[in-house]
Parts: sequence; structure tokens; C-alpha cells
Amino acid sequence: MVRAQLKMFETIAVLIVFFFLLAIVSVFYLSAQRSSIEDDATQAEDSFALQVVFKALYMPELDCSFLLTQRDNCIDVLKLESLAHLLEDEAVSSKYFEEFGDAKIEVEQIYPSDDLWKLTLYNHEPETKGSERVTQSPVLLFDGRTNRYAFGVMEVWVYG
Repeated sequence: MVRAQLKMFETIAVLIVFFFLLAIVSVFYLSAQRSSIEDDATQAEDSFALQVVFKALYMPELDCSFLLTQRDNCIDVLKLESLAHLLEDEAVSSKYFEEFGDAKIEVEQIYPSDDLWKLTLYNHEPETKGSERVTQSPVLLFDGRTNRYAFGVMEVWVYG
């Protein structure tokens, strides 16, 4: 009878050690899984921010097209001012929310310095801001009134 009790105690001790090791391994696995999920979420936010930047840069509403040729990273200032004025209306702005989501897009002229300006094209900031991604991209600005080019920067804030 003592021998049977001893064998049962050994079995219980082995089971306790086994479950203890199983718990430690599961804690390490879950922490590694959590960091992997956080990395994937960060990568998805970066990818979405990059998509918003490209959508803003290559909007057909703003492109500089001359005789069926388009210039890369070129924005027509007259079209920009007209679209910015249209996007002040909530009904029109809601159509662009599907494309840009919670974002803010600004275009600023930086050269030549005799006539500097900054224009907010799209602005839909959430009430509670989580993560924020800011991307700047150089653009060529064409002013059809003077038939001149200028250099500018398009800044895109994407809120997560």
C-alpha cells in the first residue's frame, strides 16, 4: 500500500511539472504571437498611409495634362484651388472620405519665395487621434494664370 501511494505521488508530481512547463511555454508563445500581431498592425497602417499618399498625388482632379500627356507629381494650382473650395462642402467631402478616410492633405509652395502659400485640400481629423503618420512628397505646381511652374510639398497626415 505504501508503494502504491508512492507511485501515485510520483505520477502527480510528474503531472504538476508537466502542466507547469506547459504554462510557461504557452506564456512565451502568446507574448511572441502578440508582438507579431502588433507588427502586422503597424505594417497595415503604414501600407494604408502609403496608399493615401499615392491617391492624393495621382488624383485625376489635380493632374497637369497637356495634349494628352501627363506630368508625374504635377498639380494644377487652379484645379487645386477649385477642388479645395468644393471639399469645404460636407456632401462633397463625404465622397472623398471613402478614398482618404481620416486624413489631412495640405499643399504648400516653397519655391519661388516671392509668392508663398499653403492650402488645405482635405481635412477629416478624428476627434480622438490614435497613431499619426505624416508623409511629405515634393510636387511640381503649375499656375495656368501665369503659365509658370513652382516647387511645392504635399503633406499627408493619416490618422489611425
